[in-house]
Amino acid sequence: MNRIESILLALAVFVVMASCSDSDNSIIDDPDISQTTTIDLSNPSAWTLASTPADLFPEASLMNNVDYGKNRALLAWYTIDRLFTQLNSHDAPGYIKNDLDGLSYPYAREVAVNEVFPDQELNNGQSPVIQTLNLSFYPRERGPYNLDGKNVDENGYLLYPERRWGGIMRPIDIANTNFEQAGIKYIQFWLLDPFMDPELGNEDGGYLYFNLGEVSEDVLKDGLKSYEQGLPLNGDDADAILTVWGKVHAQDELLNYSTDAIRHLQDVGLDGLINQEEFTHPTYANYLNELRATLSASTYAAMQADPFSPFNDPAGDNYAYYRHTYYDNQRVQIIGRYKHYNNCDGNSLLQGHTTDAQYQQGRSNPDVEDINYDNSLNEYERFYQYRIAIRPDSMQVGKNYITAKQEANVHTRNGMTQKATWYLFSIPLNQYQKKVGSIQDFSNIRFMRIFMTGFKGITHLRFATLELTQGD
Repeated sequence: MNRIESILLALAVFVVMASCSDSDNSIIDDPDISQTTTIDLSNPSAWTLASTPADLFPEASLMNNVDYGKNRALLAWYTIDRLFTQLNSHDAPGYIKNDLDGLSYPYAREVAVNEVFPDQELNNGQSPVIQTLNLSFYPRERGPYNLDGKNVDENGYLLYPERRWGGIMRPIDIANTNFEQAGIKYIQFWLLDPFMDPELGNEDGGYLYFNLGEVSEDVLKDGLKSYEQGLPLNGDDADAILTVWGKVHAQDELLNYSTDAIRHLQDVGLDGLINQEEFTHPTYANYLNELRATLSASTYAAMQADPFSPFNDPAGDNYAYYRHTYYDNQRVQIIGRYKHYNNCDGNSLLQGHTTDAQYQQGRSNPDVEDINYDNSLNEYERFYQYRIAIRPDSMQVGKNYITAKQEANVHTRNGMTQKATWYLFSIPLNQYQKKVGSIQDFSNIRFMRIFMTGFKGITHLRFATLELTQGD
């Protein structure tokens, strides 16, 4: 082999090696080579309970005032464990396994890859099922730390559901906060038609919002950073700062719980109160008195028997694993089992600290308002806002940022054929609906917040993908 042939062979080997490398987040440092940066947003564990969105909700400006959370409705975010849906699952409760109509429900059934991406070839070992990100919004049910006991009906449901909101937020990975440098230009997602169940009563629809930039981490807005692992181990509240929500301790922040032995004294939620303390705290006691004055006698009796009602969980922040024994006893369907899975009071207990034999942790680390773990509490609200209409007449290609759709005839578990329509939304970041605060460009996008509002009925949003990307 001569010198020229050797050089050509070396170049060929380099090209092959480069083409085989993982290019999801650009690793070839050459400005002349096309690069692709995609930030996957579909992992539910990366999201946390959102702060009240500024601009649309005036109460977002309130400080240490329970009205700050008065319009928060219940939003659950989750992927469905295949133990419920997989054919011949040995772990699914019998009533779910035998309910073929329930296993065929469009927002709970399994979604095959080729339903959304018919031309995609599966790699060896790749699952044929998409683990979708699901947002279930219940605009008539209160969300965590909503302590408005007056604007409810006699059955305990929130009045004016279209004025309520439910949201989640997350940090953007520090390596990708400079969208201009990374070339990120779009919010993109595949969404299942949200209007496949007329019994939900959501035919009027509502809006889905995205905030990109700086959003407040202060979920219980008091100017203090709540963190469970800062709570004292001996019950001494000498260093506690009392707030309308509960208490925050001014101890040095630690990376994890102080000790497993008494973790249950720290894993109490962002209000810093164990469940029993909530009943005697003036704010929650007042809330419960307001409720009693409004509810019918039958509703009050039913709520006393419900472990997730305000009369057993005044803050509305108690965690429940989706296999909770209560759900089995009450024969709760798949989606309803995730209503309290995102709550932070009791979500990281050890087995010896719970009476539920089927308990499993939702997470292993303490909950903290500092969601990007930079040892500070961001209180700024300055972001680009994007609004998507979730309405039947807006689900059309060529409008509402919808660039494509995929229709599939799905053969469901009950032997029927279900027509499923998936929509591809592609939102250019430079086409924001509004700019809130002093944000100037896309060079430092540290947070994202998603929230739903304007809905009168229960609405399930099912995402096959959700990402920030350079686009096509």
